[in-house]
Amino acid sequence: MNDRLDDRLGRTLERRAGLIVDGPRFSAEEIVQAGRAAARRRTSQMWISAAAVVGVTVLASVAAPTVVDSVPQPAHPAPVASRPTTPPRGLPTRCPVERLAVPARSIMDMVIGMDPTGRYIVGRTNPGGKSPILDMLIWDNGLLHVVHVPGDQQLPTDINTSGVAVGVSGTTGEQAWMYRDGAATYLPGQRPTRANAINDGGVVVGSAGRGQPVVWRSPSTEPTVLPMPSGAWEGEARDIAADGTIVGTLNRQGASMPQAYAWLPNGTLRKLRLPVIDGAKATTSRAMSISDGWVAGTARGPHGDVPTRWNLRTGEVQTFPEMSIGGRSVSADGWLVGNNREGRAVLASHPGTLTLPDLNNHNSSLANYAVAISRNGHLIAGDGSPAGDLPVPVIWRCG
Repeated sequence: MNDRLDDRLGRTLERRAGLIVDGPRFSAEEIVQAGRAAARRRTSQMWISAAAVVGVTVLASVAAPTVVDSVPQPAHPAPVASRPTTPPRGLPTRCPVERLAVPARSIMDMVIGMDPTGRYIVGRTNPGGKSPILDMLIWDNGLLHVVHVPGDQQLPTDINTSGVAVGVSGTTGEQAWMYRDGAATYLPGQRPTRANAINDGGVVVGSAGRGQPVVWRSPSTEPTVLPMPSGAWEGEARDIAADGTIVGTLNRQGASMPQAYAWLPNGTLRKLRLPVIDGAKATTSRAMSISDGWVAGTARGPHGDVPTRWNLRTGEVQTFPEMSIGGRSVSADGWLVGNNREGRAVLASHPGTLTLPDLNNHNSSLANYAVAISRNGHLIAGDGSPAGDLPVPVIWRCG
């Protein structure tokens, strides 16, 4: 199923779920899958089709060229400021799960992300009814805050260690926003704009205009278009590390062949190596998260997308075929969180995979869903489904 059709179906089911007032008219599995599919599609969309934006003015570059004539490819990968531990330390042996507080009269709440320390977790709620307004949820050391942000169909995407959150609102002409000091404001730039991540320095990355990867150095300045290979390219910046390293995905217009890239702090644009999957070189790849030189994402093999991890310092690339969903979050040790092929939440590295405990619901593929991991790997945030009910936000504390 193509990305656009999958997105439309996810949104349609989510709207149907939003009409519920007195109780679910659809199965819990339908509603959960709809909500999660819609959130994943919005947060993992890598580019905007050029045909869909004919006539939109090209977003001007502020500090970096829109297109570079060549992409420097050093013979040996240049080190980044924060170096990963190689090999990563062993996985923990246990990660007890506990529920997070939720607002009253909400039919479905979900976790979207977590800051590197694990203090702040960000998510959103669906209170039911016909309103498209979805409030943002912020847990500060477990204490819940319900926050209204502008627009409709609000989707927070990330939060930093100061509790500053970013996200996107709207179903058409999407607009990026930042929440700080108790108020949410729109970020400047040629719409549609999408804010995907924020680091502890307050630097935001995402996309704007005709599917161009951009960075906001401050919330009041126009976004800067990141360098791309020569020719007609489009794409999206997905995450930014503390040292300023940015990762994302670029695609030559009309090619439908997305490739994972990293923008290093020294300005070098580096294409991430494609792994070998089931004996064949992967055809496409997407970079979605970064922590201490580890990059996580996916690569497409003969049978679909496979969670993938890159080491920026060594150039090594590894795949995790035991996982069906992963790559959205990675720890400083290169640990990935996601789901296995049985639908259970897992913590994975090489070697080894730890299945995370559920909320006494051992028979449902929706029993738990791991979304984000802290930098030190001690905390994992996501969703759990007690006794087959609708999901509730949870946290795993690993030791």
